[in-house]
Amino acid sequence: MASFQDKKATLFRLKWVEWIFVNLPFVCYLVLLGVVYISNAHATEKSVRRIESLKQEVKDTKWRAMNLKQEVMHGSIQSQIEKKVEGSGLLPLTEPPFKIVADKNSK
Repeated sequence: MASFQDKKATLFRLKWVEWIFVNLPFVCYLVLLGVVYISNAHATEKSVRRIESLKQEVKDTKWRAMNLKQEVMHGSIQSQIEKKVEGSGLLPLTEPPFKIVADKNSK
């Protein structure tokens, strides 16, 4: 025959199993809540990493744009233009440019 201790342990296990099954919907809710929480944390980290990479890309693009602007400004200086067209036979102006004025009465 089973002893009193064995019956008591069996009864305790049955109550424990019964408690688990009674509270199973709440346990499932907690598990689902945990999964949503972890998923949200991963999505947030992914967004933060993407934002940081886009910030770096914007910074690099700004530097490239400023560098190109500086090169264009340097290339449009008269001395630089003279160096570029030196072999083609073009010469810089020796006289100042003149303004063409149209006669208003000659329509």
